[in-house]
Amino acid sequence: MLKRMIPKTCLLLVLFAGSFLVSSCEKDEDASPSLGDSAFPVPDYPQPADADGILVAIRAGVPAPVDMPAVPGMPAGGTVEFQYGMGVALFKGNAKAEKVVLNDVELKFVNGVHIWQPDYSNLANPANLTGIDFSSGANWQVTNPTFQQAAGNLPGMPKITSGKSVTRSSGYTITNQAVGNAQKVLYGIYSSNGKYVHKEAAGNSAQLSFSAEELASLGATKQGIIQANAFTITDKTIDGKKIYFVRQSSYSLTGVEIK
Repeated sequence: MLKRMIPKTCLLLVLFAGSFLVSSCEKDEDASPSLGDSAFPVPDYPQPADADGILVAIRAGVPAPVDMPAVPGMPAGGTVEFQYGMGVALFKGNAKAEKVVLNDVELKFVNGVHIWQPDYSNLANPANLTGIDFSSGANWQVTNPTFQQAAGNLPGMPKITSGKSVTRSSGYTITNQAVGNAQKVLYGIYSSNGKYVHKEAAGNSAQLSFSAEELASLGATKQGIIQANAFTITDKTIDGKKIYFVRQSSYSLTGVEIK
């Protein structure tokens, strides 16, 4: 999606059943993301060739593996959905800024990357687990390099409505709720053997089809993932430095059977 500045440098965020694993990693250009059985991926963001920094605001949503039971006299039970707000700031050369704050939440510096991580020391505060609130958009405050930027609202959540069974020989169409405020939607299907397929569509897309040929490399699994990522990328030159701002909403179906 973005041209690489340092070919083997990447940022990978993966959510494992309510806890985050964050790693700065080295990989080859054609390497596949590694997926655990209960993980869903958030696409990595290598820096564009002219970037001095890239700041990413992500709202990630995933339905829980259980449905709410129906209660007599109450509306019918529905699927529980978890959402997490995350922030990532990566500067050229994996440099550390003095301070990076996104929507009044300071990001921690871990392995060359400023990032939000859950805080298990105080579970009484739900925000320590659910992350950053993007109801008022994404507002960055960075010190050394010093700048403030109101990047705007995130795209809507592209909730996936298609089924959780993929027959490779028949192809598959991902359907999702159309959203606003997105430049593009990146669709992905991931298998547990590390293979995946990506395709991009317009920001108002509500579906995208993968052919049998495109799905052929995926491995058979009952722990696959289907994902829709609505995103917008803007850039600004600040004190001679080119800074990219990514706003993204990602929705993932886990426990997908690929056969």
